[in-house]
Parts: sequence; C-alpha cells; structure tokens
Amino acid sequence: VILVPDDQLPVELPKDIDFKISGNPLENHPTWKHTTCPETGMKAVRETDTLDTFVDSAWYFIRFCSPNNELAPFSNEEIEYWMPVDQYVGGVEHAILHLLYSRFFTKALKLPKISEPFNSLFTQGMVCHPTFQTVDGEWVYPDEVSNHDGKFEHSISKKVVNMGPSESMSKSKKNIVDPESIVKTFGADAARWFMLSDSPPERDINWSDSGINGAFKFCQRIWQLIANHKELLSEDLDKYNITEKGRKLITFVHFNLNEITKSIESFQMNVAVAKIYEIVNEITKFKPSDVGDKKCLQESLNILIRIIQPMVPHLAEECWSILGNNKTLSHVSWPEVNEDLLVRKNITLIIQINGKKRGELEINVNSNEEEVINKALSLKNISDFTQGKTIRRKIYIPGKILNLVI
Repeated sequence: VILVPDDQLPVELPKDIDFKISGNPLENHPTWKHTTCPETGMKAVRETDTLDTFVDSAWYFIRFCSPNNELAPFSNEEIEYWMPVDQYVGGVEHAILHLLYSRFFTKALKLPKISEPFNSLFTQGMVCHPTFQTVDGEWVYPDEVSNHDGKFEHSISKKVVNMGPSESMSKSKKNIVDPESIVKTFGADAARWFMLSDSPPERDINWSDSGINGAFKFCQRIWQLIANHKELLSEDLDKYNITEKGRKLITFVHFNLNEITKSIESFQMNVAVAKIYEIVNEITKFKPSDVGDKKCLQESLNILIRIIQPMVPHLAEECWSILGNNKTLSHVSWPEVNEDLLVRKNITLIIQINGKKRGELEINVNSNEEEVINKALSLKNISDFTQGKTIRRKIYIPGKILNLVI
C-alpha cells in the first residue's frame, strides 16, 4: 500500500459509472481502478473504498438545509436559518459514533455562526425481546418457536429450544419481531401506542404479544367511541350553556390536556398516554342528560381526537375525517387549555386513621386546618372509628391528606 504522489493529485473520478449494479460503483468500474505503481512500474489497483459510511451521516443534516441546491452542498443563508438542530433523538450508540463525527464535521466546515450541530440530545432506550437458542447453540427467531406447556421447540428443525433473558433486539441473536407482520396484523398506530405507553422513552421496553394486543384493543375503543358519537360531533351546540354536570367533565379533560401538553414537551410520552386513558374512561362513563351536557361531551371528544395525533396519527386523521373535516389535522392547531377551568374551588381530601384510608372529604381549597378536622370528624365512617378513642395526633397536609392517630 503506497500513497498517490502529490503530482498525481487530485485523482479524478470516472463519469461513466453504473449505479444500477449493486455494490461499490468504483469497484465495479472496468478501467478506473487499474493503474501503474509510480515507484516500480508494476500493475496496481486504486483504493475504491474512499469514504467511511460515517462521512455521509456526519453532515446529512447540513444538506437537509439546502436540499434543492444543485451548485453547492449548502448555502450560508439557509444554514443560518435552520441550524443548529433544536433537538436530536437517538439510541445510546449514537452518542459515541454519529454525534462525535457530526461535531467534528461541523467545526471543520466552519459554518457561519454555528459551532455545534445539535442544541439538545435525548437518548432513547432500546426495544428488548427474549432470546431463543436450540440445544446446540443456534439462535432462532421468536416466530419459529412453539410453546408446548412451557417447553419450547423449534417449529422447523423440531429441536428443543431454551428461552434466554430479554435483550436488546439484534439480528445476530435473532430476537427480533418483523415490523411488517406487526403492521399487517395490528396496524402501525397500535405498535406506536404500545411502544410509547410501555415505559419512559429513555428506558428499554420489553416487547410482548399481550402489550401489542392491549394497544390494538385500545385503538379500537377510541375508534368506536368516536363512531358512536358521530352525529353528536356534527351538531351545532355553540349557543347552548354548559351544565354543572358537563362542567365537571370538561374541567377534567382540560386539566389532563394541560398535563398531556407538558408531558409531551418534556418527552414523558408514557405519562401523556396514561392521561389519555383517563380521559377516554371519563368520556365513556359520561351520559349526557340535556343539550348543555352534550356540548361538553362534544368539546371533550374534539380535544381527544387532536391529542392522540402524536401517538396514533392514522387513527386521529381517520376520526377527524369522518366528522366531515376537509383539512387534515396537520392544519389544525393543538387544543388550547382553558386556564379558568384549572382554578379548582373544591378538592377531595383523603382521611386516614392510623395511616389507613377511611374516607374522603370534599372541601374548599381555602379551608383551614380546624375546619377540615371538624368536617372530617362529622363523617359517619370517621366518627365510628374515633368514638370513645383518644386522638393523640392530627397530621394535616393541606390539599392532600388528614391522618388521625388514635
């Protein structure tokens, strides 16, 4: 291996290459790689593997700023507008490989006013699945394993299979699930919902059949909920006043909308998903008595369709379209939280006796400790426990709990 002499640089690449042939086009070129050694005059072959793959991935985000520029890789004007990237999301291996090269390229290129490629990094967890090995050590795919009362068998070779621990999915250990079959069976939205709901995004998740089944059923539940109220959602109810019963529902929805918005912004997608479960449960239980109730239910369902979009975009768009909306949800703004509804006048206080919950008390948020204790002692359940007993301590945490030690 020798260097090309300086007087032969630059080595120009051939124009007549064929990208239809798989593999390295320089390696496949009939003449370009064949040359003569300048030192010995013997036949020589040029190095055809000229760029590491990380060279491409180390600056693609810069090219994204000027995708239609045919004269240069990028323009300074567009770089100044788009760069640096606000948020980078990637697996843990990216921190030592891709990001390292990206920082080097960005600094070496001396981009205008840009010293770092990414403002913020969020490292996501891995998707894990149990591993399966035959008795002679061969890795096998999960869908090739049959379970006979806790004994595993390779469905092709009929060999006994041992199940190993749940590890990050990898092709080498074959503990992978085919995304195409998942999408074909359950849909992409169900897969997204399961992965987002299972655990915080920075932690690993364990893929399971029961998990994807549960996610699929919940997607069906949302679809059924919207379909059942299709006529209600198309009614014009703006002129009607909301009822006290309806206000409780809409207050609950806006309270959780506020929590969901904050959770998404802080990458706590699993928390947002949990709040959506609560909203769906509350809406399902709600039975409108009059037009004012219907107005609150209508607003709650409209909010539900919009807040599921980041998790299940296909389902959200389909629900939105059956309501007769011409514009897609991407043209509709995120629902605004009604701050007035977040101001709580009454709260539910937990009453404990010797650390065990014995009752609940609805009180005004401005109630003082003495008032709370007197109301708590007037509750039948509490008075039954305290009658004839000495209350030795009263532990009051405002807005949360009252514990009576007897």
